[in-house]
Amino acid sequence: MKVIDPAEHPVPYVHRMLLGGVAPRPIALVASRDAEGRDNLSPFSFFNAFGANPPVVVVSPAYRGRDGSAKHTFENIRSAGEFTISAVSHPMVEQISLASSDYDRGVDEFVKAGFTKHASEIIAPPGVAESPFIMECRLLRHVDTGGRPGAGNLMIAEVLRFHISEEVFDGDVIDPRKLDLVARMGGNWYCRANGDALFELPKPAHNGIGFDALPGHLLHSRLTGNELALLAGVAELPPAAMAHDRWTAGLRDADTLPFPLPEDVTAAIHLWNDPETTAEELVHALLGCVRSCLSAGNLDLAWTCAWIADLETVSRLRADA
Repeated sequence: MKVIDPAEHPVPYVHRMLLGGVAPRPIALVASRDAEGRDNLSPFSFFNAFGANPPVVVVSPAYRGRDGSAKHTFENIRSAGEFTISAVSHPMVEQISLASSDYDRGVDEFVKAGFTKHASEIIAPPGVAESPFIMECRLLRHVDTGGRPGAGNLMIAEVLRFHISEEVFDGDVIDPRKLDLVARMGGNWYCRANGDALFELPKPAHNGIGFDALPGHLLHSRLTGNELALLAGVAELPPAAMAHDRWTAGLRDADTLPFPLPEDVTAAIHLWNDPETTAEELVHALLGCVRSCLSAGNLDLAWTCAWIADLETVSRLRADA
């Protein structure tokens, strides 16, 4: 891997590496108000949530990289102690890009970017009506990370109110497909959290056995880390003898089983019964069976094939047949 010491490179290079690797990042469209009552709106991707009791978010309007000057958003929040954060959905993306322009102090980016102001309930700055998710925030603490060009200003804030569009709910939970958020990547790249970019991964219901409990032949196989993690997620290691018995007692006779088998497993069984098939070819086929069974969610059959997919085991079971 390429090793980079930030101290040995200029800030723009470090900035590119940081934003390219820490991604995707949620976008906070931050609205603040200055002492003259003028609204400011600007997007920031140095942003995230950091607690739920109380609900806490952090946004960082960093000092400008070119001259170290403070951004209007930072000055307004430090002065007034309050701001809103509006989430950025895909239909808003061109407008938030426009709002990111470095306008002069006092220019209302709501007007420049064509956004509608949504009145807050507790604080003065408005949210963005076009956003499906708005938070009213009160500053808890400001952490200055250096005061130099490109240094961050961590504005740690408590969320006082959520304003959430009724249209993004599925029952009492937010549906990410309806929310349709976008996030920042490195360079000019964005990411849309919808379609094929979304997938569900249930939290484990129990402690898995872990990689350290997996048989050595699997750890050194061509199975991927994700596939091995699925095998390592079982609560107990399935007995090897049970898998061997299951295979020798019935799975070799695929055509006589009362239930259908995955195509890869059926093919491996036919290879098993072919005396011309080498042990290496069988191991390769059985690992393919493990992969297809895991993909289909059949963890039990995946483990049966996994225990068999070893050169020594294949040779012994075929010799005993």
